[in-house]
Amino acid sequence: SLILLWFLAIDPFLLLTYQLHLTMIIFKCRFSGDEMLSDAFKPVNVKDADGNEVPGLIEIESIKVNKSGGEVDIGCGNEFGGEGGDEVEDTSEAVNNVIDETIGFDLHEVPMGKKDMKQYLAEYCKLLRQKLKDDDKIAGPEVKAFTQSAPLFCKYLLSNYDEYEFFTSASMDPDGSMAFAYYKGESATPTFIFIRAGLLEEKC
Repeated sequence: SLILLWFLAIDPFLLLTYQLHLTMIIFKCRFSGDEMLSDAFKPVNVKDADGNEVPGLIEIESIKVNKSGGEVDIGCGNEFGGEGGDEVEDTSEAVNNVIDETIGFDLHEVPMGKKDMKQYLAEYCKLLRQKLKDDDKIAGPEVKAFTQSAPLFCKYLLSNYDEYEFFTSASMDPDGSMAFAYYKGESATPTFIFIRAGLLEEKC
């Protein structure tokens, strides 16, 4: 109805909630099966500082929600949740693009040194390549494309190490997929980067 469209136009929180009731794709870790993100906000290809696409990586924006009351902070102070200026309540939580019963996908931030990151990427890509080869649904050219892209996206991720916060999935599987979060410009919420080949799509 026109009234519903009007509310969706002025309230981003309501719009996102409405989107979640439509057909949506959930992306799961290829190793653990943990849910990592959805397409409620559309994932896009990662680009480097020169605007060139980095093969093998996708990124997705996040919003901040109030776990206790549904308030939203999208970088505009408390504009959509009453008074409060630029303060964000302690109950607010950055969510990598979706709101569900548990508020997001329960990603866990973990510390990671640059040496640890390099070791993780090397081992993860090795395991992922084998995982792709063992999957009858994955064609040979797809495995080859991943093999060729891995050195490029690993170099890109390592070169931006200082900008990242590191997140594991709900099970905290050390061999599973990770999310690399960073802040664009003056954004109050992070953008999450994922290695695309390490994710499985599931319609819900």
